[in-house]
Amino acid sequence: MTPVQRPPAPPANLAPFRAKCNGCAAPILWAVTPEGEDVPVNPGTSHTGNVLLAVQNGELVAGVLNRGQASGARNAGHHLHRLHDVDCPRANGARTRH
Repeated sequence: MTPVQRPPAPPANLAPFRAKCNGCAAPILWAVTPEGEDVPVNPGTSHTGNVLLAVQNGELVAGVLNRGQASGARNAGHHLHRLHDVDCPRANGARTRH
């Protein structure tokens, strides 16, 4: 009998990365891409998300996935998020942490 695999759990403690969007005041998470770019991420998971979050060396890392990668990640049970810029009514491309 094949053991049942559980979906990977999302990062446990996201409190250190929580903030509010400077434009719309919505709750966000500040993450960094593997390339070092700061990105605001919506804290809730989304069935249309393409951002995989992981805490590595004390940083919240955001892997932005292409359509095929996101589909595969969802099928594997990963919890995906969306970049806040996609949903923010005041997104203008300027990202600043405070």
